[in-house]
Amino acid sequence: MARHRPAAEGGYQRGEETRARIVEAAVAVFGERGYDGASTRDIANAAGVNAPAIQYYFDGKEGVYLECVEHLITLMWEKMRDPVEAAEHALADPNTDDQVLIEASLDILGAVVSTIQDSHQATGWRSFLDRHQAGLCPESATMVFEERFKRRIGSVIRLLISRLAGLEVEDERTVIHSMALFTQGLAFRVQKPRLLEALKWTAINQKEMELVRDVVLTQARFTLEGLVRQRDSRSA
Repeated sequence: MARHRPAAEGGYQRGEETRARIVEAAVAVFGERGYDGASTRDIANAAGVNAPAIQYYFDGKEGVYLECVEHLITLMWEKMRDPVEAAEHALADPNTDDQVLIEASLDILGAVVSTIQDSHQATGWRSFLDRHQAGLCPESATMVFEERFKRRIGSVIRLLISRLAGLEVEDERTVIHSMALFTQGLAFRVQKPRLLEALKWTAINQKEMELVRDVVLTQARFTLEGLVRQRDSRSA
């Protein structure tokens, strides 16, 4: 992807500000119209720049979309970094206690659930991410998201399940348990409108998010403790 930047210091700052403005506008346009429905002219108009600026800074529509994905990964990793790195540290020791591994799993899930909380930033990215995860995006963007974000988290979750359940990492049951655990958190973001309707909430702020997270983590804890009991019963 192109990353054109003016050489002069003042031009550099203006160039970075323009790039950021285009990315912010592109997120909203792609979220509303999808990748195929959005045009570079739509994005330029929303950003308040001329259409050639999209080509200059990003080499076209796919380039600006990829920059949106890169920025999204950065934002999401800010939430996920600490629990993922803590889990990796716990997994590095083969003697780590089951309870520590359970807590590490729940911390990752809790970080996922926390993304349902409303904020100005989250609202802007939610529609974009929903379309992206539905596959309505360039294949190059799917590969970036997989390699830069999902693969590492997915690997950690599988290793946690493998240790707790006493199964091989590649065992089909490990894969299914891992997906089931991770999607518990994602489900509430995808089904957010139904959740709001069912609970008669108008928004999910800190208090509401914490309630949802507590319930999800309680259920997940029962599941993880059950996997440990099954493992121990097999080896008894």
